[in-house]
Amino acid sequence: MACDLTFSSYPLSIPERELEVRRDLRQERIFTIDPPSAKDLDDALSVKANDDGTYDIGVHIADVSYFVKPNTALDRDAKKRATSVYLVQRAVPMLPPTLSEELCSLNFGKDRLAFSVIFTMTKEGKVTKKWFGRTVVKSSAQLSYANAQDAIDGEVLGGIPVTPEHDASAIEHDVKILHGIAKVLRDRRVKSGALFTETPKSAFILDESGRPVDCDQSVPNDATSLVQEVMCTGFLSRAFRLI
Repeated sequence: MACDLTFSSYPLSIPERELEVRRDLRQERIFTIDPPSAKDLDDALSVKANDDGTYDIGVHIADVSYFVKPNTALDRDAKKRATSVYLVQRAVPMLPPTLSEELCSLNFGKDRLAFSVIFTMTKEGKVTKKWFGRTVVKSSAQLSYANAQDAIDGEVLGGIPVTPEHDASAIEHDVKILHGIAKVLRDRRVKSGALFTETPKSAFILDESGRPVDCDQSVPNDATSLVQEVMCTGFLSRAFRLI
């Protein structure tokens, strides 16, 4: 049976062929970590312990290439835009919202096409094995950075919807494991001479008419560092494979 991704504004059904040629990760405990206002959830993480003490860490990126074919009108228009632009009142996406916020967004509980990097890593941060390929994924939970920070601080994730086959306590455990690994990776980069220039970011608070009424600052924390370190390791693994 084909994986159905039908939306009223953009009807689509993924062919059975895609499920045959892709690695099916829909039963894995995969989750997103983004700002609470994010609409395009283009990446997700996962971690699974192995019997030998290592961990399989997954970085999953929405497979935009399935929907945007080379040199089509959609591709040419995206090239002209070059990137999504985030303004104070709104965002101007590079791709139509039906793609950026729906079909190419790893939304909670929805089957989505992705490109995944799964690397096996020791507790000391050494990568021993890598796998790259196209996948089908389903997000088990949608976390904000604040949710992830709460889990790191040992607080209970309350009010977070989780798919029936998983539970919030398991998500908390995964976040803590990723946090521990991220600390190892970050400390190693610091010892190797890495320079960090993290500064607080300003965020405007708007009223119902879209006018700014206040300003706040977001300060980098353990949750943002977790995402940066794991994503960086996944992308570097991919880059080294292509060299």
